Amino acid sequence: MSAARGLRPLPRTLRGRLLVGVLVLVTAGLVGSDVATYALLRSYFDARTERQLARTADRVDQALANRRDVRAIDQTLRLLAGNRVQALLVDGAGRLTASPPAADPGRGALLAALDPGTVARLRRRPGRSERLATSWGSFRVAYRPVARAATGTGTGAAGAVAPVAGVVVAVSLREDDETLHHLAVTTALVTAVALLALVLLALGVLAVGLRPLRRMAATAGAIAGGDRARRIEPGHPDTETGRLAVALNDAFDQQVLAEERLRRFVADVSHELRTPLTTIGGWADLYFQGGLADPAATATAMSRIADEAAGMRSLVEELLLLADLDQQRPPATEPVALSALVAEVVADARVIAPDRDVTLADRGGQAVVVGDAARLRQLVRNLLANAIQHTPPGTPVHVRLAVHDDGGTPRVTLTVADEGPGVPPAARPHLFERFYQGSPVRRRGKGLGLAIARAVVEAHGGVIELRDPPGGTGSEFVVTIPASPAGRDGPHLSRSSGTGPASST
Repeated sequence: MSAARGLRPLPRTLRGRLLVGVLVLVTAGLVGSDVATYALLRSYFDARTERQLARTADRVDQALANRRDVRAIDQTLRLLAGNRVQALLVDGAGRLTASPPAADPGRGALLAALDPGTVARLRRRPGRSERLATSWGSFRVAYRPVARAATGTGTGAAGAVAPVAGVVVAVSLREDDETLHHLAVTTALVTAVALLALVLLALGVLAVGLRPLRRMAATAGAIAGGDRARRIEPGHPDTETGRLAVALNDAFDQQVLAEERLRRFVADVSHELRTPLTTIGGWADLYFQGGLADPAATATAMSRIADEAAGMRSLVEELLLLADLDQQRPPATEPVALSALVAEVVADARVIAPDRDVTLADRGGQAVVVGDAARLRQLVRNLLANAIQHTPPGTPVHVRLAVHDDGGTPRVTLTVADEGPGVPPAARPHLFERFYQGSPVRRRGKGLGLAIARAVVEAHGGVIELRDPPGGTGSEFVVTIPASPAGRDGPHLSRSSGTGPASST
């Protein structure tokens, strides 16, 4: 088994991850607090010990200066000494002049641990203290030369008289060590109990806090199982779970709407294809049954079949165009002279509908956009075809092109307006939907023209909207597309014609 497999992964559930995260943070905080408390208390004990060493050394120095008799000095040292503080004289040869202890285990342990090598090391570093471990407990020891008793005498190890050169001062750390040990054990137990209590409390809090998520999961599972009308109970909108519930309900609603649009789309396509397929099938059956013996009738049948096939081909091409636009693929990025393109489409419209007064007001000058010329041509054709096919014969159509500055960004505005009866209020919300037929009388439009127009505009980063003309009659479609900077890239007009004849709503 590899090392990676030997490591246990983090919990996968949100509850487990939150619990582990809380425990890690709280444990780090408690342990850090315990360590800081221990370090501060130990620092306080060390500072106190150093002060006691200094005070004891000063008192011994005074005793040596005031009392020249060795026994008097030793008596003074015994008065200073105790289980915590000890003072031992050192002669000029570096030997201890202390007498054996009577009933002082601390003094005895200290004398046993202070060998000549330790005393010599302390004398080489006067004023500096070090920790000395003994059988009775640890001591903090330091050596200090005497200043006012250089001529004093003491009793050496063999009873000889030797001058007193300094004093070894020791402070017992036994009580401090016991206090620190007790503190460490106590804080460890308190931390363990606090963590256990925190685990239990966190489990309860997480169980209550994650209850809305469990309900959401259950509701989502029921919706996925087929109960599409069911929705998540929304909580308070200011909470995370409340906002999540609202977002999920919106997502479910959008999914239902998308499914409804898909079903309606399939039904509309089937409806659009049913008539031409029925026509083609009828003419074919008539031919096979011998009902088209006359060559003229056969030619008529073939002409009708060809017309219906062309209509179906146009429908399929427009559906493919919409599918391609739905993929949100970026259009071609070539500069297109929109003024020339619009002028050509307007000229074609005047030929197709000679009874119409189709006017063009070009205030755009050298209006240039960056995009796909074929799709832009399809956009203008669809808007003109929509205006022509859904207004009474002879209704004027006006096309306007202009360039304006929008907050430092140049934009091209294309307006296609008519003087017809306008768009009914009930049709406005559905005007850009696919296969929507706004006219009560079905014409040769398939209801895809405005849907394609909106898709083309959005693919070029623009917007299209329906407005009421200033005069109050007719309809006005306004397209706004970002303009290219002054045609510096060498604008040109592509001659590709898009997808055949313009379709309309």
